[in-house]
Amino acid sequence: MGSLDVDYLEFAKDVVARAVERGVEAEAYISVGQNTSVNVDRGEVEKLSQAGSKGLGVRVIRDGKMGYAYTSDFGESSVGKTIEAAVNLADVADGDEYRSLPAPQPLPEEDLDIYDQAVVALPIGRKVEMARRIEKAALRYDERVVLTNRCTLISQHGTVAVANSKGVAGSYDKSFIGGFVMAMAADENDRSVAFGFDFGSRLADFKPTAIGKDAARKAVGMLGGRPVPTQRASVVYSPMAATSVLGALSRALGADAMQRNRSFLEGKVGETVAADLVTVLDNGRLPGGIATRPFDDEGVPTGATRLIDEGVLQTALHDHYTATRDGTASSTGNANRRGHASMPTLDASNFYFQPGQETPEEVIGGVEKGLYVESVMNTASINPISGDYSISAKGYWIENGELSHPVNEVTIALPMQELLHNVKSVGNDLTFVPMMGALGSPTIRVDGVMIGGSS
Repeated sequence: MGSLDVDYLEFAKDVVARAVERGVEAEAYISVGQNTSVNVDRGEVEKLSQAGSKGLGVRVIRDGKMGYAYTSDFGESSVGKTIEAAVNLADVADGDEYRSLPAPQPLPEEDLDIYDQAVVALPIGRKVEMARRIEKAALRYDERVVLTNRCTLISQHGTVAVANSKGVAGSYDKSFIGGFVMAMAADENDRSVAFGFDFGSRLADFKPTAIGKDAARKAVGMLGGRPVPTQRASVVYSPMAATSVLGALSRALGADAMQRNRSFLEGKVGETVAADLVTVLDNGRLPGGIATRPFDDEGVPTGATRLIDEGVLQTALHDHYTATRDGTASSTGNANRRGHASMPTLDASNFYFQPGQETPEEVIGGVEKGLYVESVMNTASINPISGDYSISAKGYWIENGELSHPVNEVTIALPMQELLHNVKSVGNDLTFVPMMGALGSPTIRVDGVMIGGSS
């Protein structure tokens, strides 16, 4: 814990005590942080920003009616006005019998490996140097890499504190360092682009050079890509491409979607919804995870939730509201905020396919003819309500278990219901992408996918 944690937690408790005097249930959420972003172009610093942020969100509930107000001014007068605004909003809000605040539960004591003092103390000069290393690694990988764009290094650290009138009280520190770059490769006939990225909570694990090399490798590899004939075949998803499946699946597994009949998995708890190779978890306590924390943004302890276990749907993701509305469920610790200005909503944390035993090469080697998908586009078109899944993709054609030639300008389509049942191989290379919390997947093979290409 940082030296300021106790101060922020005590401040949150004081805010709650002041709000309770108005005859309401009350919650105070505090976030304080520092953010640095460095963009470089051809070795020159294109943009450098350093900013501090702090904020307080106050949520009050009376007779099922809720009000929320926020401020970035921690002065006594501003806090008083924020409490007043929240109470006034609650007085005119519609009532909801399921609105309440969670009761306290024991918080985890293990080290979650989410705070690194080395990230906090990293000088700005080192951050600039790391951003330059990302770009340099991409440009030096191959003479066909002609351009980089969006070469960025980001570092963040901060404190979160939550307290409520039922006795919830907790705080934690967190750090983050990450980088990404887009590399463009070109030859006399074609050009292609690809992204590379890396991120985590610990400086020692951050590999800026690998980011640039990965982006360049993928960009060069896709030169000369062409469509393949329309057909139904096996598709092997890279970990990054597989997050297209996970993004839609995380929304479909939210209890809020199920309770509103807006999920293709609604009403299927206890049923087989996927191949027995498929186990899907949401783990808010994954050591070092990008979305790891001891408790969610309502103060409920996080944990590891098996949502699909060997193909069988076990449960949904819950926050306190959806669990209360369900009547028999408990919160899975998945209340999330975009910051102090937003109320908590249900969202995934570290959400991932459990890895298997095969190497990526073994997964690919088991395919006689098919498509290895390196990256996907238009993922917003995936429908978690109906399960419709049709997106653009590029990658490599597989012949006799080996990658043969690059492929682009194709679509891949298969209803999510079938896709989950058609998983035939799961790799051991679990990789996370910082999207919607953090989505993680190993290499995955799915059979019977419709590939739309040339006629």
